[in-house]
Amino acid sequence: MHQHLLPLLQPGQSTLDIGFGTGHMCSPVAFAGLRIVGLDRNLSWLEHAVEAFNEAGLGEQLTVVHADALEYTQANKTKFHLVIMSDFLMFQVKTAGKELIRLAYESLLSTGFIWITTLSTGDKFYSRMVASQEPIEEDTFMSYSHCGGSGPVCFYHPFEIETYLQSMGAKVIFQTETENTAGGIVNIILAQKPE
Repeated sequence: MHQHLLPLLQPGQSTLDIGFGTGHMCSPVAFAGLRIVGLDRNLSWLEHAVEAFNEAGLGEQLTVVHADALEYTQANKTKFHLVIMSDFLMFQVKTAGKELIRLAYESLLSTGFIWITTLSTGDKFYSRMVASQEPIEEDTFMSYSHCGGSGPVCFYHPFEIETYLQSMGAKVIFQTETENTAGGIVNIILAQKPE
């Protein structure tokens, strides 16, 4: 991510990270001098992120927002230089995910960037899901945990988000399908909103 994205950014610019979690994906952006709004509905993850950013001397650059992503982005009027959604969309049904992409894109300043990482339909887990259950929505299945939890897991075709962003006028700078550190196959898209 960072070798493609960081050269395009300037210190002091603003970032919205939707599905911020513990902030690990956004920390290089903070080290590059950007201000970050970390949005997540999991309060304990946000507390952990604040602690980690403070320990790294980056606490003044971080604002955390404990809220539902869809509700926040619908109400948000602030514009950002960068919006990040890294792995977050895999836990949303596709209709909500596409609405979040649209709202995230609308929250960009002109010439701003959007970085999205999603699970790919090329992932082996997708093939197992298709073979074992009916989708609850397009390319979205229920994932059941041995711990008793469950929730949606959504996959995107390799060029699906790229095409969707282009339909809104975005210029795609980088797109790939690659293996992540957990061994899954993910789509990565970096796009820019035109002036």
